[in-house]
Amino acid sequence: MARQHSTRRKFLTAAGGATAVAVAGCTGGSESDSEGDSATTVGEVESGDATQTTIKYLSDRGDSKQVIDQIISEFESEHDYTVDVTYTSKGTSTDEQLQKMRAAGNPPDVVFDTSADAYRYQRDGDAAPVSEAVQGTGLPDPVNVDGESYFVATMVEPLMGWYRNDIYEENPTTWETWQSEAQRVSEEEDINGYVVQSGQTNNADTSITQYHWQNDVDIYSGPSDDIQVTIDDEDNRQGAIETYEWVQQMAEYAPNGSGWEWGDAIAALQQENAAAAMSVGGLPILTISANRPDLVEKLSPTAFPVPDGNGQDKWWAYMEGHVVWNSGGATDGARQFVDFFSKSERFMDFVLSAPLFQFPPTREGLDSEAVRNNETIQNHPDVMELVRDNWDAFTSVLATGDDGAPNIVAADAYGQQVFGQSAEQLLVGGRSPEETVDWVAEELRGLQD
Repeated sequence: MARQHSTRRKFLTAAGGATAVAVAGCTGGSESDSEGDSATTVGEVESGDATQTTIKYLSDRGDSKQVIDQIISEFESEHDYTVDVTYTSKGTSTDEQLQKMRAAGNPPDVVFDTSADAYRYQRDGDAAPVSEAVQGTGLPDPVNVDGESYFVATMVEPLMGWYRNDIYEENPTTWETWQSEAQRVSEEEDINGYVVQSGQTNNADTSITQYHWQNDVDIYSGPSDDIQVTIDDEDNRQGAIETYEWVQQMAEYAPNGSGWEWGDAIAALQQENAAAAMSVGGLPILTISANRPDLVEKLSPTAFPVPDGNGQDKWWAYMEGHVVWNSGGATDGARQFVDFFSKSERFMDFVLSAPLFQFPPTREGLDSEAVRNNETIQNHPDVMELVRDNWDAFTSVLATGDDGAPNIVAADAYGQQVFGQSAEQLLVGGRSPEETVDWVAEELRGLQD
């Protein structure tokens, strides 16, 4: 089965064109999914000495082109390197463009990607260490292998839910209250109380995984080189069954979310087909403010529901950033560039090109003046309160080995949306919660080889 990548481009295109416009507007007119004149075409840089001073940079961040170009200009003025950018074109994933560049004998020196993909690159021998840019800087270090770092995070994008505060009297918070309130809303308010996604989609996969985490289900255990599947072991099995039982109950008060991605759930909120949905960061606000500004003040953020008595211990947060590709012609220059990028005076402008959706990768950045003074953030203090209060719980799905060790099985499971498919088996395929646990455990073990 082919891997599927979760990049920022997928977030934006899934949510619809209005979101891309709203996000681009935050930077004062930067282009969305740019294919402009400055984008390097594959094969443009000749081999030989020129490659040693030309850093080839592959990114899907064309919507932040204006800020990226400014950072590149600053870097070039202080270093003996030039940076040529290939922005992935519309409808093309980072992985597709990367394979084209490799096939042409023109691999990039720097790739903007997720931490999970960075670990795959390292596993396959394609990533160069960037420890000097990470260690001792306060940045998260999710791809640390044998003491070396292989990923420079530039942002975190935490999962987050949104509910109608004019329909729900207060944030339901717990599984039990969400279930009873979703039932009340569905029966009394002529609107579905909640959105339950299922199927081979990123939205469904993150949600189902997070629901398991909320119920203290340890899906995996072991060090990076010996990851074991434990979702069906003893207490974990019972917890996983309870998770699927709750999902099944909530689906009674939800629209049919089979195959729904981020944009579909947001559309359900926007079209008033549902009163609550789990998404990622402030993506729903960025979309809805462009299409239904009257609804924005009626939406409040929420953490994922937890069973009564449980705490918020582990909170899925995407991490995106830079990977240095070790087969390029300017590896040393690439290391200098990714280090410079994170320290640039324009770095926070890059992060805040989509405020509420993406956040700085450090607590220091989160508490910075740039964040405090951002107008969009100032308009949603409840979002920042939720993020700050739960900052220490944010983690990548990659960090699910023992003591947060990188877990390639989890990364591959997300790439194939195994947990989203498990919800489909439950809600559409008619499996019982017990049978669904058995199904997902078997699928996960199939990824261990």
